[in-house]
Amino acid sequence: MKPIFAVLFLFGLNSFASPVSQETFYENASGTPLLSLLKSANTSLDIEIYEMDDPLFLAEIHAAVDRGVKVRVVKEDKPVGDACRVFDSVEAKDSSSCQAQKELVSYVQKSGGEYVPFNHTNLCGIAGTSCFEHGKIILVDGIQAFISTGNFNTSNLCNPSEHQTTCNRDYSVISRDSSVVSSLAQIFVNDLKGSAYAVKELMDGADFQKLTVSPYSLSPLISFIVGAKSKIQIQNQYLKDPDLNNALIEAAKRGVNVEVMVASVCSFGKPTETEITKWNSIYGSFDQAGIRSRIFSRAIKINGVGGYLHAKAIVVDGERAWVGSVNGSTTSLSDNREFGIFLTDRVEVKKLQFFMDQDFSNPNGETWEESAECKSDPSPSRPSDFQLH
Repeated sequence: MKPIFAVLFLFGLNSFASPVSQETFYENASGTPLLSLLKSANTSLDIEIYEMDDPLFLAEIHAAVDRGVKVRVVKEDKPVGDACRVFDSVEAKDSSSCQAQKELVSYVQKSGGEYVPFNHTNLCGIAGTSCFEHGKIILVDGIQAFISTGNFNTSNLCNPSEHQTTCNRDYSVISRDSSVVSSLAQIFVNDLKGSAYAVKELMDGADFQKLTVSPYSLSPLISFIVGAKSKIQIQNQYLKDPDLNNALIEAAKRGVNVEVMVASVCSFGKPTETEITKWNSIYGSFDQAGIRSRIFSRAIKINGVGGYLHAKAIVVDGERAWVGSVNGSTTSLSDNREFGIFLTDRVEVKKLQFFMDQDFSNPNGETWEESAECKSDPSPSRPSDFQLH
C-alpha cells in the first residue's frame, strides 16, 4: 500500500476525528476541505489571507455572494513576487488570473460585502516597519474556523484538473471550538477596520489559549518547544529566527530528540554567497547540538509532481502539535499578522505526525550540504519569498 493511500485508509479519507475533538486536521494535497467549506456557508464568510488566486476558490466565493452569503475579506495587497495588485483597476496588461481577482474585489464590494487591504501602517507589530498579512484563515457562519499553512492558490489546493507543476506540502485545521472562532473573529473584525488596536490585550484573555497570533507568536512557540520531554518534530519553509533556533538547540542539548525539515535553499534559484553562509551556520549549529536535519526538495513528489515544503508545523512528544502560517523568521514571528492553533487530540496529532515521518524518511530528501549544491532544485519556479515573511 502506497503511503498516501495508507494514510487515507487509516484515517478515513482525512475526515475521521475522535468524538470529543473540536478540531480536525487535514493534509491539503490529499483532500483539503477548503472548497466544500465555502460551499457550506449559509450566512457569512470572513477571510483573512496573503494570497488567493485559485480559480476554483474564486468561483466558490462568487457563488457564495450569489446565494446571499455576506463576504468580508482582508488581504495582503503586495505579496512578494506577485505583480497583480488586486485593489487597482483592471488593466489590459493584466493576466486572466489577475483580472479575475480584481473583478472579485469589485463584485464583493458591490454586493454589500467588504474586501479591503491589510493596513500595514496601523497593524504591524512594530510601528513604522514593513510587515505582511501572511495569515490564512476563514470563518464560516460564525461557527467554524479554517486555519491553514497554505494560501488559497493552486499549488496549495493541488487539484489535478488544474495541471499544476508544483504541489505544496501544506496542512490545515478546522476548529468548531466556539472560543477559537470568537477569538479569531475579534482579530478579524479589528483588522477589517484597519485602525491600530492592542492585539496583545486581546490575546491575554483565556479565549486565546489555543491560538498563536503574530506579532506575538515567538513566546508561545518557544514555550511549546521548552516543554518537550522526549521529541520535537518541526517542518517549516525555513528557520532563521535566532531565538527560535536557540530553543531547538537547547532542547537537543538537554537530550530531546529534535528532527528538523525545511525547504531547499535552492527552491527559488541559486542562493547568494551570503545566503549560503547563513545556511551553513544555522545547520552546522544544529549538527553540533545533535539536531537531525533533512531538506525537502522537488524530488519529493506530491500528487505525482514536484513538491515544495510550505507547511509550518511542530509536534512535541507525539502528543501535542501546532499548525499555522508562521515561518521561522523574525518578521513572521514578531511583526506580521499570522495565525496558528495548538492540537491536543492524539488522533489529529497522529495524522500530522504520519506526514512528517514520511517526509523526513523520504529517500528523495537531502542533507543540508547537498541542498546547498542545488542538486535537486537548480532553477527558480517563481520570484523568491524565501527571505521575507
